[in-house]
Amino acid sequence: MTTFRDVAGVDPSTTRYRTVAALRDHGVLSRAGLARATSLAPSTITAVVRGLSDEGLVVEAGPPAGGRGTALRVKGQLATVAGVDFGFRTVRLLVADVHATELARAERALPDGYDSARGLQVVREMIDDTLGASGLAGRALSGIGVALPGPVDSERQEVAPSSVLPGWAGTTASAVSAALGAPAVIENDANLAALGEHVYGAGRQGSSTLTVKIHSGIGAGIVLGDRLVTGSAGGAGEIGHVLVDRLGPLCRCGKRGCLDTVAAVPAVLASMSPLHPGLRFADFLAMVAADDPGARRIAADAAELVGGVVATACLLVAPDTVVVVGALARAGEVVVEPVRRAVQEAAVPGRAAPVVSAGQLGDRHTAMGAVALALGGLGWRRMAGAKALLS
Repeated sequence: MTTFRDVAGVDPSTTRYRTVAALRDHGVLSRAGLARATSLAPSTITAVVRGLSDEGLVVEAGPPAGGRGTALRVKGQLATVAGVDFGFRTVRLLVADVHATELARAERALPDGYDSARGLQVVREMIDDTLGASGLAGRALSGIGVALPGPVDSERQEVAPSSVLPGWAGTTASAVSAALGAPAVIENDANLAALGEHVYGAGRQGSSTLTVKIHSGIGAGIVLGDRLVTGSAGGAGEIGHVLVDRLGPLCRCGKRGCLDTVAAVPAVLASMSPLHPGLRFADFLAMVAADDPGARRIAADAAELVGGVVATACLLVAPDTVVVVGALARAGEVVVEPVRRAVQEAAVPGRAAPVVSAGQLGDRHTAMGAVALALGGLGWRRMAGAKALLS
């Protein structure tokens, strides 16, 4: 058994389905917590749990926090999934169980301008090596989520033509599955960064999150009602191509003055170049941390521009939380605060503005989003905002 339906069945009205769904969404629950979460009688919960335990599908998880009895959870080994995060020069792999608990991870460099065949070959080698080295060689992957730094047609599960990923255009999820040896789902990396932070990170207590990723480009991912918004042909969240300067630099998309051209990492380094030619981004972050006034001003100016666009987006979609991730977010409050201020100033008077914070998953946000994507395909992704009912 690997999918949620394999374990719970297909009828949401059954006691078995409701019990397994509660354990999926809350993670761990005592029997009393299960009764409250499902509105089932304690005697009914006892009988259902006994059956699931006898089948080896539900296991004890130690004493519940602040309560009596024993906490229960779905057996983690029911499914093993992988999240793959392709960057322009590196690829990250994260292997997790049905609870999204990390079992193994790996990272490798990629050649400049790699195409889909080469990228997928590297990942297949990583999967084999990582599973073997982690004592997981006997486990078959039940699903793989793949994040790509370019446009993805989510509905057709196909990489769209783009100058960003020229060697990937037309690559389908079916081709990825064949190359990696397990069912695969593909998605844009900013969308999966948003999904990762929404389900497992800074947005996990709400139902709607807007995550902005300030990296080599600027993208946003939107989760509304716990559902990732992908738009037509993967076009949602393209805030990097919002016009901010009509006479600004030429963007790779062919327009002028896009947000990408003035606030993404290359633009930040270009602004520093008159005094610091050839500056590496790591050194720029070190200058920010050392309170260099020029570096802090450049970072804050870029964040203010991003914040203005994000603030407008918030008026349209009304998220509970705005999460700031990506390379520039490593500068901390120097970048997060201007975004927060812009969102608060744009909020409708008398209404609460979204909470704005840095991401909580570090560089794992996109890989964790890919894990969430894979678990979602199997029916095991928990709903954000679910709180454990342990007593």
